[in-house]
Amino acid sequence: MMELQPSLPTTVHPDCVEFVRVVEELLLLRLHEAGQSRESVPFATREDSWGPRKWHRTELEDMVYSSYKRMRQGHITRPPRRAVVMEIADYFQCSLPERNRLLLAAHTFPVELYLTGPDLERVLGVAIETAQALPMPAMIINRDWRIHYFNTSLLHLYDLSPEQIAQLPASSVNLLQLLFDPTLPLYPNLMTNRESWEQMASQTIYGFKAANLLSIYEPWYQEVLNRLLLLPEFASHWQQIFPRKSVEEASISPTGITLETSVPRLGDPSRSLSLRPLLISTGYFHYTFPQIIGFLPISLEDQAIFEEIGLPYLTPTSGGQVVP
Repeated sequence: MMELQPSLPTTVHPDCVEFVRVVEELLLLRLHEAGQSRESVPFATREDSWGPRKWHRTELEDMVYSSYKRMRQGHITRPPRRAVVMEIADYFQCSLPERNRLLLAAHTFPVELYLTGPDLERVLGVAIETAQALPMPAMIINRDWRIHYFNTSLLHLYDLSPEQIAQLPASSVNLLQLLFDPTLPLYPNLMTNRESWEQMASQTIYGFKAANLLSIYEPWYQEVLNRLLLLPEFASHWQQIFPRKSVEEASISPTGITLETSVPRLGDPSRSLSLRPLLISTGYFHYTFPQIIGFLPISLEDQAIFEEIGLPYLTPTSGGQVVP
């Protein structure tokens, strides 16, 4: 954030001073940014359901927080509740650091920042050990949908070598890129069944949007999105998915999602394999990223294909107890 020193009225209650200071800084910053040329503003900041802003206090009060004027006058003695602060952050199109400044100034807990650097590498190490032990094809993705690891079974399924994966540009090793980029090696196999591909594409976009509702003004998000928007069909699918709505309203059923794919090792394009995606978190009641996506054969026929090409799979066992 730019170094801004807004003048604050002396009437603000001491418990609200820091919150008002951050709000005033954001108003000044957004007003300054609005003076820049439209071409210099990232895609995601131009596309906004709130519509255009004028970035002044009256607009903030009318659109989000009607008590802000009374807070500046000293009639409000505590910052707003967390849900209101989150709405104010949405109005300001806050990055995560800016959002957390608002939250901390309001004396509430911040949003957890995403893992990067050594912290990410440490958790990835645990996830990779888990994916290596799984008796199924699996990959590991991070919050930006970048794929960090393919286990041996997944490489075997698509007859790919580690060297082939290593030769791919880092920016292309992304789950959404694999689904939409016709130049990548998995794309022809995933397009075997158009209906299956449509389901996977829609659910994957939904997952990306839902996981990153607070990141749409982060530079990495804008970079990934702008790259994906260049791919065939991506823009039309992207515009149809609304993460704030229920999955049913988006015509997506996560429990019914299957992946139908051709298998290069079979040498017969007419034969395909149906897989059920399985999402695995390596944390204990901490459903964050990175995450493992495993793929299970759905039917006995699919299990037979696994056996034919030499892939392991989970074998169901009888018994157990359903708890009413």
